[in-house]
Amino acid sequence: MALEKFHHEFDGKKFTLPKFDQLPFGVIRKLRKLPDEEQFFQMFELAADDKALAVIDTMGMKDIEKLVEDWQKDAGVTQGES
Repeated sequence: MALEKFHHEFDGKKFTLPKFDQLPFGVIRKLRKLPDEEQFFQMFELAADDKALAVIDTMGMKDIEKLVEDWQKDAGVTQGES
């Protein structure tokens, strides 16, 4: 069964990420003991493909905050949930 994707566009460039609530268990397992700020960066490194990372790397922090907010909202996850 193929997993659904979260679709996002920034500055005319489209990319996909796994649905936030469908991140592979291995991603969560690898992040669990890292400091919060490192978890944030590693989440993208482990979940995004090269195309998505190329776009994400051009985004400002406000754009990244909006991306994460939209990514979580799309999956019905709110910030602070565990």
